[in-house]
This record gives sequence, C-alpha cells and structure tokens, in this order.
Amino acid sequence: SLPYEKTGEKGKVLAWLPMVGTSNVLECQSGGKTVTSERVIAPISSEWGFFQQGEIHLLQATHQDIAWMDTPEYCRNERVHDIVVPALEMMKEDPDFTFEMEQTLNLMEFLEVFPERKDELIQRYKEGRFHWGATYNQPYEGLSSGEQLVRQAYYGRKWIMENLPGCDDQTASNMDVPGRTMQMPQILTKCGIKNLFISRHREGLYDWNSPDGTSVLTWSLGHYGWEKFVWHFFDAGVLQAFGKVHDRVRLWDDYYTRHHLPPHYAVLMSSDASKPDSYSALIREWNQIASLSEVPLPRLKYSTTEAYLEAIDTPDSQREKISGERTNLWLYIHGPAHYEQTLDKRKAAILLPAAEFFSSVAWLSGSEYPTSRLDRGWMASIYPDHGLGGKHGEITDSIFGDSLAIGRFVGESVLGEATRAIASQVKGKKGDVILFNDLSWTRTSMAEVQVKDARVKVQDAEGKILPSQIAVRGDSTFVRFFAQVPALGYARFTLLPSRSREAGEVPSEVQYGSNYYSNRFYDITFGQGGIVRLFDKEAGKDIMAQEKYAFGDVIEVDYRANGAGEQTRIPDLSMQFGQLRTLSRHPSDWQVVEEGPLYVTFQNIVPESQATFVQRVTLYHYVKKMDFDVRMQDFTGAHNLQYRILFPLNMKTATSDICYEVPMAVSHVGKDELKMIPGGWSAQGTYIHHPSDSHPREMLNFLSANGNGLGVTMSSCVAVCDWIDPAVEVSDYPVLQGILLSSHKSCHGKGNWYHQTGTHDFHFSLSSHSQGWQNGQAQAIQENHPFHVVCKEQKGGTLPATHSYLEISDPLVHLSTFKKADHEDALVLRIVEMEGRDKDITIRLPRAIQSAVRCNMIEEDTDQKISFTDDVLHLHIGHHAIETIKVR
Repeated sequence: SLPYEKTGEKGKVLAWLPMVGTSNVLECQSGGKTVTSERVIAPISSEWGFFQQGEIHLLQATHQDIAWMDTPEYCRNERVHDIVVPALEMMKEDPDFTFEMEQTLNLMEFLEVFPERKDELIQRYKEGRFHWGATYNQPYEGLSSGEQLVRQAYYGRKWIMENLPGCDDQTASNMDVPGRTMQMPQILTKCGIKNLFISRHREGLYDWNSPDGTSVLTWSLGHYGWEKFVWHFFDAGVLQAFGKVHDRVRLWDDYYTRHHLPPHYAVLMSSDASKPDSYSALIREWNQIASLSEVPLPRLKYSTTEAYLEAIDTPDSQREKISGERTNLWLYIHGPAHYEQTLDKRKAAILLPAAEFFSSVAWLSGSEYPTSRLDRGWMASIYPDHGLGGKHGEITDSIFGDSLAIGRFVGESVLGEATRAIASQVKGKKGDVILFNDLSWTRTSMAEVQVKDARVKVQDAEGKILPSQIAVRGDSTFVRFFAQVPALGYARFTLLPSRSREAGEVPSEVQYGSNYYSNRFYDITFGQGGIVRLFDKEAGKDIMAQEKYAFGDVIEVDYRANGAGEQTRIPDLSMQFGQLRTLSRHPSDWQVVEEGPLYVTFQNIVPESQATFVQRVTLYHYVKKMDFDVRMQDFTGAHNLQYRILFPLNMKTATSDICYEVPMAVSHVGKDELKMIPGGWSAQGTYIHHPSDSHPREMLNFLSANGNGLGVTMSSCVAVCDWIDPAVEVSDYPVLQGILLSSHKSCHGKGNWYHQTGTHDFHFSLSSHSQGWQNGQAQAIQENHPFHVVCKEQKGGTLPATHSYLEISDPLVHLSTFKKADHEDALVLRIVEMEGRDKDITIRLPRAIQSAVRCNMIEEDTDQKISFTDDVLHLHIGHHAIETIKVR
C-alpha cells in the first residue's frame, strides 16, 4: 500500500513511488477491484552491481590543440582568460571543485600573463584540485626523435617540480592522436611519469609495455568528449544523471571483477576548448539521495585523472597487459603535408644533441654551458603539437614552421660555437679543417668543405694526400673527400694548393657512359624514370625487381582525404582503373654532370604538368652506396596530389623482414605492432583495423628490407615511408618508398590547403648489404648526420690532431645525449640498446670518473651505482633498454 493524495480531479490521484528500486507493478484498486495495473520503473536503480558501494569520479578538463580551433594567439587567450581564470575563480567559491588541463605549456602560458597568481596555483596543486599534465604538449610521438620525446618531460614534469615547489604531476595526456610509439611507455616511466591518459583506443585500463618490459598505467576513454557533448551525462538534473551513469557503469561489472579493480569509475566532462562548469549542486543532490537510500548507492565526487588512477592502482589489480606500436593514422598531415617544416624538426633533433655533446666537452675545458639557449632550442623543436592546419591554419602553420626553424637554428649556432672553441685548441695551422663526428662509432663519410680556389688538395693528419673531387653549387665551390673521423670526436685535415682540380684517379675497374656505370660493387643501367638494371656483384644478385617501376622512379597519384580527419584507418590513394603516373612513362635523357676520382653523378630532367623533376643519381667508386636526389622544381601546389619515390626490390614480401627506425628502437613489420585491434572510436566509426595492416608509417632515419639472402636499407630525409606497392595490382615484392609531398586540405571545415608551392629538394641514399638491418643502419644514419666543419681561425693549440671524447664498446648501443646536468657540475649521458639483446658494455668518457649512478631521464638520481675504472664505465644494459647515467 502506497501513500497517495487526491487531486480533486475525478479518476486521478498522486501516488508516492519509491525513488530507488527496480521495476514493479502498480495497481490501483477501488471497492476491492483493480481499476488499472501498469509496470513502473524506479527513476534510480537499486542494482548497481560491482559499483553498489563504489565512487564515481567526475573529472573536468578541456582538450585543446595549441591551435586548430583558431590561431595560436586566439586559442592561447581563450585558454588563459576563458578557461583557466574561471576555473580558478570557481575553486575560490567551492572548496571541492577540481579542474585539469592536459599539458604544461598551458601552465607556462598562464604564468606569463598572471605571474602574481603563482602561489595560488601552487596551493591548488597541493590540494589536488588543479593538474596540468606531465608533458609539455601532446605530440605526434612517431614524428619526434627519442630525445625530443624525453624533452616533453623535461619541460613538463621536471619544469613543474622546479618552478612550483612542492608540486608534481605524474599523468601524461595525449588524447587526440590515434598513434603510440613502442618505446613511449619506457620513456614516460623512466621520467617518473606513472600514468598515460589517452582516447581513440578501446575503453579500459592497461599496463602498456615497452619491449624492455617497463610499463605505464594507461587509461583510455574510447573517445574523449562523448560524456559531455554526445551522451550529456549531467545536462538534465540528478535523476537523468543517475540513469545515464548507471547504464554506463553496469557495462563494466565483469571487466572490473575480472581484473580485480576497485569500484571506482570515472566520467570525463571535456571537449575541444570546453569551459569549466559547476556540478556542485548536482553532486550534493546525488549524495543526499545516496545517503537517504535504504540500499547502498555509489557516491559522486569531483576528482582528477591522477586521483582516479591512484585509486585504481592497487596491489591486487590485474590490468590488461599490452605492448607494441600503434601505428599513427594521421601521419599524412605532418611530413608529406609540411615537408620543409618537418625537415627542420628532424634537423633540430640531430643538431641539438650534437650541440649538447660538444658544449659539454667545451664545458669540461672551462667554457660556459649554454643551458638557457639549449632549452630554447629544444622547446622550439617540440612546440608544434598535433594541431597543424585548422581554422586560419595558414597562420598556425607559419608560426609552427618558424618555431621549428628556430630549433634548427639554435642547434646550428650552439654547435658551431662549441666546435669552434674546441677547434681553436687543436694543434694546427690557420685554415686547417677540423671535422666533428657526432655519432658513437668511427665513420668514413663524405666531407664537403667550401673553398675559394678549386685547385686544392686534402692532406690528413699523417701527411697522406686523400682522393678528392671538386663540386660547384651555384656560385660556391666545394672540395669533397672521404674522411675517417673517430667516434664522438674530431679529425684535422689540411687544404693545400694544387696544380689540378682533383687528387687521385678513377679506379681502373670503374666504367661508365651516359646511361651506365660499373664498379667493383654494382653494374647499373639507366633508363626511363631511373635505374632499370641493378646487379650487386658481391652478392651475385639482381637487387631490383624490373617488372613495373624504375629504381628511383617518382609517381604522382591522386589523394583526396585530408590526412588527420577522424577516419578510422589511413585513407587509400585515389586511383581508378590503376591510374598511377610515373616518371618512367617519359623518355629519359640521362647525362653525366659530375665526374672525378670519387664519384659520378647522372642527371635526368623530366618536365611534368605540375612541376619539373630533376633526378640526380650519384655512384661512388670506393663506397657501396647510391644517392638519389630529387628536385621538385616550381611545384604549382595543385590540390589533392601525392608524390612518392619508389625502389622495387628483388625479394618476396611474404618472406622478407621489413623494418624501420622509430624513436629509440627498430620496429619490424608484422612483429612489433600492438597485438590487438585498437577499438575505441571517432566521429566516423570504430578503429577496427589491425595496426599490422597500417601503411604507410612514420620513420626516423631508415627503412630496411631483408630477404633472399640480401639486405637493402634506404636512408631518407622524409618522415613517412611505405614498402607496399602503391598500384591497384599490388606486387608480391617490397617497394621501398619515401612519401615526398601531399597537397591535401586541413581536416578542419574552415581549414587551409597544404599547397607547398615552390621548389623542394629530397635526398635518399640506398645501400645493399648482407641480410640484416644491423648491416645497413650505420651508413643510413650517417646520411642524416653530416660532419660538422670548422676551419681554424688561428694557428697553435695543444690538442691532438685526432681524438675521440667518448667511445661505446657496442656499435648497436647508441648515444642519445651527453649533456651537463641541469643543476650541478655533473654529466648526464643517455644510451639506447637498439638490437634487442642483453649486453655488457663499456663506455670511455673524456675524464677520470669520481662517481657514477643511474638516474631517471629527467636527472633524478637513483641508488643504483655504476662500476667504473678510471675513465671507463662498466655496465649491463638490457634488451631495448634506455639507460640514463649521471657521472661526476
């Protein structure tokens, strides 16, 4: 029997029904007879399953690219004045209110405008009510170098701890990009960052492992923003909120039970540039109902991502373990659509560590270490996030491009100052040339020195005259020669006057004409589009597949997607009836344009409808490699076109090992990808395609194919590569490719076109070698690390003519950086095991060692001491490990 009230209206009463319950049948009786009977459902369910006595964490944040929604300046002002300031004011009014941003860059922006509110921010941090994210921003992970990813934490978590005393942030966010690089969990963990918050991945809580076994607690929402702008969890009062949250959490009963997770569930109220809202009245009403209910109900509270994950991360939890690369689906937006800007980013990634190394060497000799300038360079090189293009995207892209150019410029200038300081101390004459090698192995590579007089010869430190060749580039003249320079060191060379333009002779086994070349390594024939026959004499094998493309062919094809829309897979090229336009469809006119004791360069010019292509292939008499330079001259910027260079290989894709360099690792196609279909969703559907099927892919220095007893490695200046035949009728052999340009549109409805008009130069170098990427990686990496050239400005000096400052015993343990520690007189070096094997190695340093200890990547010491003898470190490094060592 239920209490009821008469309404005064015939046949109607108001009956009081239970607010909390399940479903039941309501009967109205009159005179002992049932007048009406209907099923009613309580507005708040009493059946909450696993979460019956749990907690619902209400998280509130805002997602913003640096720009994309509008210009960087507009978005910056919006963040500071329309989001952060109101959130702080709401915290003054409500002691329970919480809010969070996703990147430390936003904190820096706010403090630039309101430095007087720093103490207020510190207080809110310590209360656990305002968090900012443990990384500088939210990058395309696979586009960055490993060291650029580490610097995300330098100017994220490390910056917070140093500038807001007593504050820390251990949760990184990268919500938007559907892509994860395989070593990111190790990088985050070894920067002291415990958690990674993502979306566009199947909802759940994971231990995401790097190949060395380290892992980061990773939480995915499926897709950010849906609770706020699609499902509207809290828009219509507490009863609807109870219903929506109940329906959602009941889906997770089995998952939480299976993985032994505590009954904490989080709801994120966030969308692009969303403003802070107060849910305090709703929270109070919710919890009042819960306190009055006869059956337990979960409580609702303001919270943060870090607080939620701390509650979830219990010793008993058994989270899903996943590992591998989630190949980035939005890779067309950066390298192919912003080639020149991406090239500056890649150059900065090379120059800045070199600048740190040689500045550290100079610091040991008394020079000042340029910490603030290097910080400026690193921050500029990582400032552009995933928000290229967008509304007023031409402004955003220009600002991003300027930032990347600054990163490159700082690297060049600091490196130049450090190497000049060292060169001044090298014993020699004024005008002697000092070549600096920033790689951790002794190398013999082509050096290029600008000269005034072409009649010059090159002498090494032992007095030997080296073969050399003169090259003219516009109004400048260079002498080129192969120089051997020790690992992470320098070598001195002397330029002497000569009666001839070159020194040395063409080897007798070298034969060439206008369309052929033969040396002791290769027999080559040129034809339409490139090389049409390529025979490796040492291996006794034809390297190229000759059926469809020339070796070094360039294709033009239609591409009508936008590169970073919310598509659930990398869009295909737009081809109808196999339309794929190659340079090889045109007659060729190969000519020898450079020749001498070291190399021969062949050139072919092909006028196309949208650009003129100048192909140059350089073949070396003494070195087993081939350089392919493509000038895309006066490109019109015609829309929806894509250009690729192709190298078809004589091996079978099915039995080949295709691999490419990623940040601090080498990824093998079909082996190192994420082993699950990602799931999660976008505005256009669910991510149902397996990562192993994704192509093309982001790469750093090289792409390698190994099979049929042979290896071929391509070094590249571009950031995106492929190995699958782009034609409709896909070949069964790999076709190594660099994606040159793609002139598509921004994914923003009001976004810009990525025209890329003008002239662009591309450089690729290929070598064939015995099977295994390890046999080609050094030469490939060297192509992107030219010697740093310094001419002595005065005679004298006490340093030897050649010297190595640091030597690593294993060539497949790479040096990532060697720098002065930020806040003490110590050196920090970071090494990476690239081969996937446990190793015992030694590292010889520039000075005798007093102490050595492992530290994390942001220079916090651990208690793990490293053994040493005099100036040599002795340590064990695990497979795929990234180790950071502080040496005093």
